[in-house]
Amino acid sequence: MKVLLLAGDFVEDYELFAPLKALEMLGIDVHVVCPDKKAGDTVQSAIHFMEEGRQTYSERQGHPFPLTHTFDDVNLAEYAGFVIPGGRFPEYQRYDDRVLFLCKHFFERDLPVAAICHGVQILAAAGVLQGRTCAGFHMCRIDVEAGGASFVEFHPDSKNAHVEGNLVTAPAYNAIGVWMREFIKLLGVKVQLE
Repeated sequence: MKVLLLAGDFVEDYELFAPLKALEMLGIDVHVVCPDKKAGDTVQSAIHFMEEGRQTYSERQGHPFPLTHTFDDVNLAEYAGFVIPGGRFPEYQRYDDRVLFLCKHFFERDLPVAAICHGVQILAAAGVLQGRTCAGFHMCRIDVEAGGASFVEFHPDSKNAHVEGNLVTAPAYNAIGVWMREFIKLLGVKVQLE
């Protein structure tokens, strides 16, 4: 099974690395791509902090992350699902028609899609949220509602995810475990504890 994971400079560090490792642990082949970059190129991640008394999150430089595959070589027919982390990269990639095409592909085929935090900005820009409900970082509410969806409000520190059909969304990195658990269910992967 293969899953496509979209990335870009200033992707949120945890929201890229944790899902990648969770999926790899289950034997899923994850292809991490970024428009205009090739396999082996890096994207710079960022680590976001929600600090008490601050009006918004602060940002620290994260890790440079090597891409596993070349964006232009992606064959969408190979993928069982699509992951969109958050961070700042969705703010600019939502204007890239190639990214919107990728996103629409998975929705048109009712394939599992996982978006977290600011990743929902790409969903809204792709026009795939009309009539749906989804969660995301609370500062993305306007994007979600402008995209025709109802916004599910979770506190950024919550460990909640929202599932509707093929889509699982969550507010921020504290929810990664629940978010990935629900995405893995949508993929049809069974995890058995012994």
